[in-house]
Amino acid sequence: MEIIVGGWSETSLVDVLEHVSFTVWLTYCNLRCPWCSNSRLARGLEGKRVDVAEIAALAGEAAPFVDYFHVTGGEPTLQYRALDALYAEVERRAGLPLSLDTNATTPKILARLMERHGIEHVAIDVKAPLDDPRLYARATGTHVALAARLLPLVREGLRVAAKAPFLELRTTLVPGILDARAAARVAETIAALRLRPAGRAVYVVQQFIPYEGVPEPYRGAKPTPPEALREAAEAAARVLDGFEVWTRTLAEGAVRIK
Repeated sequence: MEIIVGGWSETSLVDVLEHVSFTVWLTYCNLRCPWCSNSRLARGLEGKRVDVAEIAALAGEAAPFVDYFHVTGGEPTLQYRALDALYAEVERRAGLPLSLDTNATTPKILARLMERHGIEHVAIDVKAPLDDPRLYARATGTHVALAARLLPLVREGLRVAAKAPFLELRTTLVPGILDARAAARVAETIAALRLRPAGRAVYVVQQFIPYEGVPEPYRGAKPTPPEALREAAEAAARVLDGFEVWTRTLAEGAVRIK
């Protein structure tokens, strides 16, 4: 079976906190975040069809040097059948722990993948407070009515993902969209879900970086000030019981706060 990918990295240091991963980027996304660093990939403007066996074979070669096989996007669950086949082939050929980065808007597919493949690490980018359709719509480039329908799905996706042995939630502070105060509200809405993670749970407050793939006008924005990340992380640490809290910046990488 073929899968549409933007590419892969055989040794990534940034996709699974404190671990090395073989990372594959899949095309297409159901959100249109105006600050997305993979915007062309998300819109399906870039990508190539590759047989899942080819990727699995490369993962097998890299297996001695990595900790996880990680799939990100775009939104990987939009290619469910191909992703399912890819995970199965990697399990067969490489035997690596599986990892998935998702926006959590497809909780039924996420649950199915976790049940079928025992995914060990799930990363979710929590874009905005989970009770604020207007801000979620602004952060994701969607209409408010659509955001209002997506947020219950995201909340359910978080509950599903909490069953993974390693849950990694992330929020990016984007200039003009999400400041430290709004990020603190994100943490509060996560805490309100009363998740009971099955294993390790972390929350990462991330710096926005205007990478080359970020569209205008955010391509010309400045990186989030580190002090704003620290403020948001400290606020999150006060409300997220059972979670490690980290910041991630370009200059310092990942730094644990709690």
